[in-house]
Amino acid sequence: MGNNHLTHRQAQIYNFLKEYFSKNRKSPYLKEIQAACAINSHKSVIDKLVALERKGYIKRKLNKHRSIRLLARKEETIAP
Repeated sequence: MGNNHLTHRQAQIYNFLKEYFSKNRKSPYLKEIQAACAINSHKSVIDKLVALERKGYIKRKLNKHRSIRLLARKEETIAP
């Protein structure tokens, strides 16, 4: 498995982000991600977002609400 492959949970969050952006035209709050993806802890959401950023799927501004941006990807089909 290459470094840019997503785990099941990362793919779930990424797909939620894509869907949320298409409906709302802004990024969700961390609590919205946590609730939608049934994640127990705030820290776990942050860890998954850090991994998505490191793998080149998103870009964030630290300590800013609604600061997640999706980055252009060649492979747009991400299976959860």
